[in-house]
Amino acid sequence: MIIPIVAGGKSLEREVSFRSAKNIEKSLRNLGFDTLILDPIDKDFIDQIKNYSFVFNIVHGDFGEDGRLPSLFEILGIDYTCSNPETSYITYDKYVFFLFFKDYLKMPKTFLTNDFIPPPFEFPLVIKPRKSGSSKGVYIIHDMKEYNLYLKQDLLDFEDILIQEYIKGKEITISFVQEDEEFILLPLLQIIPKKEFYDYEAKYTTGLTDLKPWLFPPEKIRKQVDRIGAIITNLIALKDMFRVDAIINNNDDVYVLEVNTIPGMTDLSDLPTSAKAIDIEFEDIVRTILSNHSISLKESKQRESSL
Repeated sequence: MIIPIVAGGKSLEREVSFRSAKNIEKSLRNLGFDTLILDPIDKDFIDQIKNYSFVFNIVHGDFGEDGRLPSLFEILGIDYTCSNPETSYITYDKYVFFLFFKDYLKMPKTFLTNDFIPPPFEFPLVIKPRKSGSSKGVYIIHDMKEYNLYLKQDLLDFEDILIQEYIKGKEITISFVQEDEEFILLPLLQIIPKKEFYDYEAKYTTGLTDLKPWLFPPEKIRKQVDRIGAIITNLIALKDMFRVDAIINNNDDVYVLEVNTIPGMTDLSDLPTSAKAIDIEFEDIVRTILSNHSISLKESKQRESSL
C-alpha cells in the first residue's frame, strides 16, 4: 500500500521538511510500504490527497505546524500524524503558548510588539518572531546597536516580534514519542553549539553543533522534566511525537522555551539523535508512529484493494 508523505509547504523551513521527508520515505520503504511525497502548495494537492485515508505529515512551519494543514485533513476525513489543529495553533504561536503555560511552567518573561519600542529588559535579551521555526529570526541582543539593527529587521520580515529576557545556561531538548496511549520520554539532549546559540545554521550544518545525550541528569532536573512533560500532555492534546526546547540556568531550574509538534527528522535533528542514544533507530520511530494509526492503515489498505 501507499503512504503519502506531505512535505514542503511555503515556510522558511521548506527545505528542512523535504530533508525530513526523505528519511521517512526510506524508513517506510524498508517497512514494506510504497510512498510518494506530496507538497501542499501544489495546485492539485487536494485532488491527490483525498484518495488516501492516512498521510504522514512532516510539513514544518507555516501551514504545517500552525493548524491549517491538520484542519484540511480533518475536513477531508483523512487521518494524519502529529497534533490536531487546536494544539498546533497553541504551540506554533509563541505568544499564545506563553500566555497558555506561563502560570504552570517556568518560562522567560516575554513582551509582544509590532512596533519599535525601547528595550523592555536589560541586555542581553532575546528577540524572535511570534510565528516561525528552526530559529529563523532569533537573535541574542547584547547592546543598543544590535537591538536597533535586529529588531527593525525582524519587524520588517515578520511583523509581530517577541522580546524575552535572556536565560543564561545550558540548552537542552526534551523529546517524546507516543506508543499506544503513553508518551515515552527519550534521553535529554544537551545542545552545545559552536556558535553563540542553536540558530538555523547551527541546527542544519554538519559540525557546527555537538548533540550530547544526557542519560543520567541530576534528580532535580529529572523531576522538573517529568513535571514539564506531565503538564504539557495534560493541558494540550499531543499526538505521535513532540519536542520541548528548554534552558537550564545555573541553579538547575528548567525554563521552557517552546514546544514543536512536528519535530525535524533530518540526519542532524534532535529527536532521532535522542532516540539513537538508547538504540532506538529511525526506522523504529516510524514504526511506532504507524502503530498509533493501525486502524487508518487498515482502512487505507482495504481502500486500495477495492480500486
